[in-house]
Amino acid sequence: MRIPTIAVLTGPQPVDGDGVLRTELSALGATVVDADGPAAAARAVASASAAGRVALVDRRLIAHRHALRLAIEDPRWTAAHSVGVLTVSGQARELLATRLRTLPDLTAHRVEGAGPAAKLTAPRPLVPDVLATQLAESLPIHEVVLPTGLIATLVDAPLAARKDAYERVVQVDGEAIRLRKAVKSDDGLFATLFVSSYSRFLARWCADRGLSPNLVTTLSLLIAIVGAITAATGTRAGYIAAAVALYISFVLDCTDGQLARYALNFSRVGSWLDATFDRAKEYAVYAGLAFGSAHNGDDVWLLAALAMALQTVRHHVDFAFHEGNRGRGAAGANDGNTQPLPVTPEKSLSYWARKIIVLPIGERWALIALLTALTKPRTTFIALLVWGLIAAAYTTAGRVQRSLAPQIAERTPEAAAALYSMSDILARPLAEARRLGSKLGWLVPPVYHAFEYAIAIALAAEVHGAMPVAFLYLAAVMYHHYDVVYRIRAGVSVPRWLAVAGALGFEGRVVILVLASFIPTKPAHHGVTYALLALAVYLWTLFLAESVHFWLRPTATALLPADPA
Repeated sequence: MRIPTIAVLTGPQPVDGDGVLRTELSALGATVVDADGPAAAARAVASASAAGRVALVDRRLIAHRHALRLAIEDPRWTAAHSVGVLTVSGQARELLATRLRTLPDLTAHRVEGAGPAAKLTAPRPLVPDVLATQLAESLPIHEVVLPTGLIATLVDAPLAARKDAYERVVQVDGEAIRLRKAVKSDDGLFATLFVSSYSRFLARWCADRGLSPNLVTTLSLLIAIVGAITAATGTRAGYIAAAVALYISFVLDCTDGQLARYALNFSRVGSWLDATFDRAKEYAVYAGLAFGSAHNGDDVWLLAALAMALQTVRHHVDFAFHEGNRGRGAAGANDGNTQPLPVTPEKSLSYWARKIIVLPIGERWALIALLTALTKPRTTFIALLVWGLIAAAYTTAGRVQRSLAPQIAERTPEAAAALYSMSDILARPLAEARRLGSKLGWLVPPVYHAFEYAIAIALAAEVHGAMPVAFLYLAAVMYHHYDVVYRIRAGVSVPRWLAVAGALGFEGRVVILVLASFIPTKPAHHGVTYALLALAVYLWTLFLAESVHFWLRPTATALLPADPA
């Protein structure tokens, strides 16, 4: 749904007028009004609807349409500033209206002084760039960084300079830049060569027809589920169909993000769906392959559970390292093994080798699809586990080395709190403070998770037929662990009661499973199966219901960028 926008033109009038700027703003769907002084601007700002936004635009501005779009239409920021544009919504809009009401009107000629010393002063027009500097004292303002090539410049005179600026705008294809920037600069090799080379055009096609990224995300999930179902048949035709479905699902998975960036159609629900559905799709395919293999007499549920656990732990090593080093400068920001690599005009073989070795989502899905179509599920899972272990060793070793380097700043209280929330433990924060505050404290949450997953898998492996139930149990726990991270990245605290209600944290769940393994039942040892099933049903009900309620509530926060691969 498009957010209503009022574009308020202020500042000095250029020599050739502001007709071109008005046309460009109107083409973006903005309602264009004039305000020569702070009082008129305050009235225009106050006239916006509660859900609307207001952009103060300098009349002298000459810019590509997409430069205006980036400055005005990005819904992720309540206050944003670009050259000649200050955009506000929500609380920031109210603060701007208040600030405008307190400003004197200096937009007309004035006489200063009295008698012979009196002089006529020039008007001082209302300039958005100056207002942005003043407003930054009261709230954070996002500075819009325009892609290379896009032009946004303030020119009022002479006429030749204005014409030259217009010519430079015409000479650069702003739409081509917009389309190019819809693609992530750090995509993996498979996504770059075999998906993004054309999926961006699919994203533009979707945008032209008003399709939302959420719709594309949901379609990607449905296609992946169809692939999981066909894989569950255990036939070669079913495996080939699953491979095709996986590829199409991944194309749509890339397209939804490109569509969001192309159309600046970001939302909290969309960011949550995209992050959550990525995990759901992959693990549903794991389950489908395990079912299909079982049909052929080859039980690979243990391998499926191990592959799911390994991938989840790898993601949480990523999360914990970056959250644990937040606010520590170079300690947590520039690890060449783990961070997006520098964007260069021509990427070298070593660049792509380092991208491939960490098995990002594109390469992982390509591996699953190819091996599913050509081999057996057992081969697919073994390849995932071997490559995943190599990737985990490579990235973790680099992070450990960096964390042990001398002169690393102390972990901030906010980072320690994030690690504690990620740990999903019953122990109080003070009891964990020393461990989480150490140089390798970021390893604590993924180690706890790995321990819980290993206990569940080990106990289920001893009981015939228990592993599919363990897979369902692990999926519920992992869903919660991911959801906790998404909240942390959104800057929202995780309620303490959720860890307690979730079977007394990871410690409580482990104790319940261990005790259940000693319960005498007929047939023997099925107490583990019953415990896993009961916990799975309870935890799915609790975590899914609470998560959906949290993310769909009106005051929920949008996710921060950069989802895991």
